[in-house]
Amino acid sequence: MFLLADSVAAAQERTGVPEVAAALHVDGETVFAGVADRAFRIASVTKSFTATLCFEAGFRDERTRALLSHTAGYRPESAEPLPEPCAGLWSYSNAGYWEAAARFDNYAGAMRERLLEPLGLSSTGFDMPRDAVRGTLPDGSVADPAYPEARRPSGGLWSTVGDLVTWGLAHCRGWAELHEPAAEALGARYAYGWWVRDGVLDHEGSVGGFQSLLLLVPDREVVLAVLTSSWKGSALIRHVVDDLGIVPASNSVLRAPVQGTYGLDGFEATVTDDRVVERETDPVTGAALERRYPYSPGATLMSWRSDFPRDGVARIGWVALPRVP
Repeated sequence: MFLLADSVAAAQERTGVPEVAAALHVDGETVFAGVADRAFRIASVTKSFTATLCFEAGFRDERTRALLSHTAGYRPESAEPLPEPCAGLWSYSNAGYWEAAARFDNYAGAMRERLLEPLGLSSTGFDMPRDAVRGTLPDGSVADPAYPEARRPSGGLWSTVGDLVTWGLAHCRGWAELHEPAAEALGARYAYGWWVRDGVLDHEGSVGGFQSLLLLVPDREVVLAVLTSSWKGSALIRHVVDDLGIVPASNSVLRAPVQGTYGLDGFEATVTDDRVVERETDPVTGAALERRYPYSPGATLMSWRSDFPRDGVARIGWVALPRVP
């Protein structure tokens, strides 16, 4: 039997993540591990909430769908078009979610009234709870919890793993239209606020010293939520997901990696035959970040995947990047 607490404890010891919370719902029961009663910033897991809110409000037009599926051709942090070599490719954009949410006169109020309150998500919201976990930066310092209001639709929610299980179960039982794939990328498909792969829905988040995952298997009503307070959180999450063994192996055939450096708007990635090194400045905290991981087009976590969709372009960190000299 899978023991969530044991898996989390082993992964926490291995990675040195200071605070973690996890919850697994399976066979009608939920088990918890770590500081499960405390709120973390869930970062881009917020996107599933924003996409659901837009559809609930009747915003299902072609433009909104493009914004929510990252197919509007935007750069990650602005509504400027992608560089010509990347034009027409799926590329992750926070700016698309900001534009989609701008259709609401009061986005935060609509979120509360249409989704959070009806579902009883009392520990989820945009205001930092009094006992919330604080994120930690690469140098070990505590991150400033301030978060620009304009960025909220793409990653501003705080939540607990208990609330995320409730949210995940709601998506196991409804909103099937949001789970219909709109684009292919990285050996998987993207819908509206969710990655889709062989019966599994998931989305990760990373910002301001937090890394997170919400993963669902709707047909079995399995929900896994993992929240961490560290830039090393993705490694912990990967260990837990691998222990659980519910994410199918990728059988997609992708282009072989092309060595070189790729970059866009301050995000840079260097690719060798077997490794990727990412460098960027966190848009919220201003912290300098560097991630090193093996090149793996079929990695368990989507954040560890890269692909090369056309000559001179790499998709790394979910963003289409032109090759730079």
